[in-house]
Amino acid sequence: MPDYRPIPAKYKDEYRRFLYYAFQPEDGPDIGEDDDDPELGDRRGLFDGDDLLCVCKHHWFTTRIRGEWHEMAGLSAVASPPESRRRGLVREMLAESLAEYRENEVYFSALWPFSYEFYRKYGWATANKHTKYETTPDALDLDIEPAGEFRPLDADDWELLVPAFDAMTEGYALSTDRTEDWWRERVFKGWKRDPYVYAWMRDGEARGYVVYTVHDEDDGKRFKVWELTAMDDEAYRHLLRFVQYHDSQVETVELTYVPESTDLLDIVANPRDVDCQINAGPMFRLVDVPRALESIAYDADANVVLRVTDPLAEWNEGTFELDTGDVVRCERTDADPDAVTDVNTLSQLVVGYHAVEDAERFGNLSIETDDARANLAELFPERDVFLTEGF
Repeated sequence: MPDYRPIPAKYKDEYRRFLYYAFQPEDGPDIGEDDDDPELGDRRGLFDGDDLLCVCKHHWFTTRIRGEWHEMAGLSAVASPPESRRRGLVREMLAESLAEYRENEVYFSALWPFSYEFYRKYGWATANKHTKYETTPDALDLDIEPAGEFRPLDADDWELLVPAFDAMTEGYALSTDRTEDWWRERVFKGWKRDPYVYAWMRDGEARGYVVYTVHDEDDGKRFKVWELTAMDDEAYRHLLRFVQYHDSQVETVELTYVPESTDLLDIVANPRDVDCQINAGPMFRLVDVPRALESIAYDADANVVLRVTDPLAEWNEGTFELDTGDVVRCERTDADPDAVTDVNTLSQLVVGYHAVEDAERFGNLSIETDDARANLAELFPERDVFLTEGF
């Protein structure tokens, strides 16, 4: 039987070969040179003796859920070579990963899917949508009076950016409390190329910043914004002014991952100059249903009995009574359910992606008693959700 365990350093090249084959096979079998930069996250794999069968990586985040900070595991780098596929090995590795999270008292998990269908069948569900804008520098000419100054930054300046990041993300579920390592290794560094980072400074404070790369493509140069973060609308407009100042260098501007909105269409003079796409984003799931439901904050006192199904975590299968009185409790019960749901839909309710009516319409929530819909709506009101990190 395969053994799930950390991947020792001696398997580093094999681990990298698995990832290259899974995510960029067009580059061929040569994985290139590695560097000695610190690697974020913990590598895990399934082994048959000394043979590595499939791999993944766990990142550990502190994230907002229902207005409070919680620990969340980020699952990434799930890969298996073709000789290991169609044997149920990835499913087993995912189940072992959930068991590890649970043992570490981490009751929430997120990932970026290569396939929504694949991870949906194992209990994850879409957590937020996001916007992608494509336009030209000229379209971003907002005719505003220049103010403040633009300053290039490097990784040693990371603390300057924290107030702007915190101000923008405070209202979003799944926003994270970034560590210094994350700022240095994932904001100021890129996978294939390092980005430029510029801040808009006013009165000695970084009121916003932009992280971007420039790409030479067949139809001209593309200014690709990976992160544009502003404390307020004034800072946002000045950062757009900074992007517009590249009109002599680039033909296209892309803002690649923006909280779901269409605001830029209202800011520019001609909205037809902006292509706006709304896309599905990351996926989220509860690791341990009763412990997760006991850990979050509620704005209402209610009692509801939930019957839950889970395709991967047997400890989540069953009927649970959630009582949010003086002491929040969620325990197994033999009572008849007020509502029936799968772990996917329950996860979306908990994080705030779906209101109850949408969970019934788009998910697998079935209301069984008269009071259940109102109770669930009080316990799990819809929230703005935006997972700030890619991993």
